[in-house]
Amino acid sequence: MSRSKPKYLQIYDEIGKAIKNREYAPGDLLPTEEKICQTYQTSRPTVAKAINLLAKEKLVKRRAGFGTQVLAPGRSVLTAGLLIPSLHNIEIFNPICASITEAAGLEAMRIIRPPELDIPMDPCRLAEELTARFISEKVHGVFFTPIEHIENQQRFNRGIIRKLDDAGIRVVLLDRDIYPWPQKTPFDLVGIDNIEAGYTVGSHLIANGCKKPAFVSSPNPAMTVRLRRIGSREVLVHYGRDAREMRDIVFHIDEPEVTARQLIEEEVDGVICANDAIAAPLMRTLINLGAEIPRSMRVCGFDDVKYASLLSVPLTSYHQPCRDIGKIAASVMINRIRHPDIPAHRVSLAGRLIVRESSTSQDHRSE
Repeated sequence: MSRSKPKYLQIYDEIGKAIKNREYAPGDLLPTEEKICQTYQTSRPTVAKAINLLAKEKLVKRRAGFGTQVLAPGRSVLTAGLLIPSLHNIEIFNPICASITEAAGLEAMRIIRPPELDIPMDPCRLAEELTARFISEKVHGVFFTPIEHIENQQRFNRGIIRKLDDAGIRVVLLDRDIYPWPQKTPFDLVGIDNIEAGYTVGSHLIANGCKKPAFVSSPNPAMTVRLRRIGSREVLVHYGRDAREMRDIVFHIDEPEVTARQLIEEEVDGVICANDAIAAPLMRTLINLGAEIPRSMRVCGFDDVKYASLLSVPLTSYHQPCRDIGKIAASVMINRIRHPDIPAHRVSLAGRLIVRESSTSQDHRSE
């Protein structure tokens, strides 16, 4: 067994491989948990975790007082894997994947969600390992979210797609392209219209009287964030102002106070954060420094994560239509597998702005 993975994943891999190789036939019982514990020299909770993962993939069924039974193959004739290395730390991908799985199931396509996606791992290594696994398992398609903030990221992402394409595996990109806008890859892509999202948030702030807006993002922001910035600047042009009035402010993740003090010193009165993960700590720091939100400074984010409404000042945020993204992505994949030669589909969905107290002094909320 590989020592680079948690033991429960090693057990999951080995038993799963034995089932797929028909070392256990449908209807057979797996060894007892006690026996598996002895074989792998581990604890019962570790074994139970591995068996639960097998059950989620419909490879086995646990029956109290009876044992763990190997299931017959499902009716699905299509399989697609999830290759989303950032799944464990970006909240929106979980509901998107859940929606993909649900929608694909209605069309008899089985979605493979490797458990490694839920644990922190080097994204490049994870992508390479899962690519090799999907090729060996001869899946029909892969949903891929290109990796960002790595050296030679375009070359790396192209390499992943090329390996899948050479193996005859169809690829649907989620959330982002591998090339900077306006370049496009010849592959299907499903996500939001980030320029429209930036325009929506910027328009909300300008319409609410903000005179000195700023866009706050991490150094070397992702392409999706740059598109949001483009959209927010376009609002100023629409109002007859200079796009350069939208200040670009770097968020210092380890020292949010540096960013907060800069905003206060420059008398910024409208802040567009690249995402809620930046907005939450920045807004907390601003409040600690005496900024009055929203009276003297209005703050917005993107993604509408679960905690956005629970902050000390509830955060206005652009809500991504995760369920629709997943549903459409599944449809695009099935269509791509069945009709491989049709032109690429690039679907850009519109989300909606959820208005909360961080950007308006009125008790107004979007439904």
